Amino acid sequence: MSDYLPQEVIGEILLELPAKSVLRFRSVCKTWYSLISNSRFANAYLARSNQRSSPYFLFGRRENEKVCFSLHSNPAMDSSDFIEFHPPYENYGPNMTYGYGHFCGWSWSWNDVFQIVGSVNGLICLVDSHHKLYEKYFLWNPSINRTVQLPFVKNLLPAECNYCHGFGYHAPTNEYKVARIMHFDDYIAMVEICALNSSREWHSFKLRTDFYLQGGETSVFMNGRLHWLAQKYHTREDYTRLNFILSFDLGYEIGDENIVYHEVPIPKVFEIKEDQYSLDGAHIAMLNGLLALYGWLDETYDVWVMKEYGVVESWTKLYIIDYGILGRVIGFKKNGEVLVTRNDRDLLLYEPNSQRVIWDLKKNYVSSYFYLDNYVESLVLFDTDGV
Repeated sequence: MSDYLPQEVIGEILLELPAKSVLRFRSVCKTWYSLISNSRFANAYLARSNQRSSPYFLFGRRENEKVCFSLHSNPAMDSSDFIEFHPPYENYGPNMTYGYGHFCGWSWSWNDVFQIVGSVNGLICLVDSHHKLYEKYFLWNPSINRTVQLPFVKNLLPAECNYCHGFGYHAPTNEYKVARIMHFDDYIAMVEICALNSSREWHSFKLRTDFYLQGGETSVFMNGRLHWLAQKYHTREDYTRLNFILSFDLGYEIGDENIVYHEVPIPKVFEIKEDQYSLDGAHIAMLNGLLALYGWLDETYDVWVMKEYGVVESWTKLYIIDYGILGRVIGFKKNGEVLVTRNDRDLLLYEPNSQRVIWDLKKNYVSSYFYLDNYVESLVLFDTDGV
């Protein structure tokens, strides 16, 4: 084919193919190998994946005593065209199966050990907290079945500390980074960062803080920053707490501890809670490229988006979801559809503009553990040493 078609045309054709097929075509000839192995092609492939109108979405749940994660390209989660294979790191903990097609899924025996830290550019970050003190982080690209294990975190995870972690991408240095923040008391936090680069070393430093992170929350990555819900004292006299979103810049340099985080204000209705340590079921997400906050207020879920990042006046309430009828929000698809759970078992896909349920997945799941995120195919990790 390369004798009859210009290389530019071949490149365009390859950009439309599944990632796993693209890597197979490196063996066709030296020209194709050089083209596909070029980092510019990998970046172009990722950009093309992000432009597709029907991306995959990543869904996690507990089913039959296992926590399962799957990739789907249709809203009904049809199990047709299912192909099974085993990822390369089955000896590192999970006994996993994975398939790819109209429905793409994998599952493993979990026992509340593995968690998804985040998903960026087709790369999924998993953490194995089985040993509690020492956590193992894995970066996995399901599109090409490639996995990298990061080194053990240097510092122990004390039983009495509150912590959060996140996963993101720093574009200027082309680095994927895992961050963990541990709180030992009201004023001291330990920040730990590991980048997927040649050294893959954990860097840590202590940070004096006046905030308290909401432990166990999944972070939101956008604008080169990780975001978590947080609180701090509004007035010490009556213990009133001020809620906000903590923004952590992944582009920091070692030694710049004073500028690594910022406070992002939230809507006034969520801002102050008297003598409370949580946000009463509030969560953050990314919705149509905007930072979103949704929370339970008076038997409804209010969904807000920040139309201009960092500007408190730009918070806009999009819609209300009736908790009594639909249940709690799990997450948002790229097209704005909302996945909700009723009675922590049945799953509903809700279209907020028309206010109708698109489908009711009557699977009767046995746990309230759910995870939803948008997912795109990529070639990230194809040239990286794995486990």
